[in-house]
Amino acid sequence: MAMLILECCTKKADYNSGYRDGYVLNEFLRMIDHPVDYHEISRKSDLLDLLSDDPCYEHVYISSHGEVQEDEVYLQLPRARVYPEEFPEGCFESAELVGLSACSLGKVAFTRRFMQQTGARMVVGPKKDVLFADSAIFFLNLFYLMHCQERGAKNALARTADFLKGTRPFTVRRGG
Repeated sequence: MAMLILECCTKKADYNSGYRDGYVLNEFLRMIDHPVDYHEISRKSDLLDLLSDDPCYEHVYISSHGEVQEDEVYLQLPRARVYPEEFPEGCFESAELVGLSACSLGKVAFTRRFMQQTGARMVVGPKKDVLFADSAIFFLNLFYLMHCQERGAKNALARTADFLKGTRPFTVRRGG
């Protein structure tokens, strides 16, 4: 089963700053012959159309910016904001894990609403702003363990946390 990677940091300033961890993860997974469905997304309509086509992926990775402030939580695309309620209903029901490399979108204020809307069973994301390089290292290790070492998500998360001791910018939220 393929993995979906959505690279939503597509502005020229993002590219010049090296904010392309989705691209890095895509290249790594291709190197280990894991099937990947990679998309660079800049428009809200492109994202929602893609996710409305009844996607069936083992894992999903979204690289973007995001915001969690008091009453407002959203995924920031180059040209729009996507609020949790705007994602297609149940679009991630088949995914074992959804990885969010997007500022502080690992916070409950976003993940609770996101999981209810999308049907995601497990979401891993930063609970505070994190460097894209740190995110890339975290998720490369996590998906390496899941795909090359055939570890389940929970085991791979524990091993990744152990491997990267002292840098715990990520939080895991499970549904149910």
